[in-house]
Amino acid sequence: MKDTTTSIRYQKPGLALALTPVVLTLLVLGIQLFYFGDFTPHIPLAIGLAITALVGIRLGFKWKHIEEGVFHVIHVSLPSVSVLICVGMIIGVWIASGTVPTLIYYGLTLLSPTIFLAAAMLLCSVVSVSLGTSWGTVGTVGLALMGIGAGFDIPMYWTAGAVVSGAFFGDKISPLSDTTNLAPAVTGTDVFSHIKNMMPTTIPSMLIAFVIYLVAGFTLIDDQAASFDKITAITAALEANFTISPWLLLPALLVIVLAVKRMPPIPSLFA
Repeated sequence: MKDTTTSIRYQKPGLALALTPVVLTLLVLGIQLFYFGDFTPHIPLAIGLAITALVGIRLGFKWKHIEEGVFHVIHVSLPSVSVLICVGMIIGVWIASGTVPTLIYYGLTLLSPTIFLAAAMLLCSVVSVSLGTSWGTVGTVGLALMGIGAGFDIPMYWTAGAVVSGAFFGDKISPLSDTTNLAPAVTGTDVFSHIKNMMPTTIPSMLIAFVIYLVAGFTLIDDQAASFDKITAITAALEANFTISPWLLLPALLVIVLAVKRMPPIPSLFA
């Protein structure tokens, strides 16, 4: 490979050399996880970065070019990081202000446990398609749905599965999603052709998941388990500890409306 700006020739790595940083990073990560019992990935990733830089130098890359590549990737990832920061702020603000407790309160009084999982997946799909971010959906609407599921005595893994299924479906086909825009940009196609070519695998997966959650709601979840007394106790506790008002639904409604209007994710979340 030849760099046209500096006329320096770089070696093309073989398969073994190209896989070396990945294999060594996974090895270091495995040692940290299973030998030291530490589940933080930062040190293995830093070591992997150093190994990758050494391989690049071995192939003839100058540190200047490696540094430019690192900062370019950081620049590309900043929008996603910004969304995660916004989600973290929203979670705290919505809980403290009473928006999440209000969503849980009305969800417990209006939804039925038998259709809850299917409804949760569909709701997260719509919000995620509108926002273009799976994490933004999970951290806002998904958080409230987890509370509603707990109130219905639905196992947390079922509720989490429904939330994540809907959130990632929407993120995958949303024109606002960063990954949906990144993939066609790298491959040289347009966004809507990319979305169209994902439909044959995405839509059947969505339908299968919807049927599974619908069947699970009617067969595995006991509608009587979420007794009236328990739901009453939960709603009473919410009323005692938080302000419950329909006005507190406005932040969530505003986020959804702005997302449907195709506002970018960060301004929508800040609203």
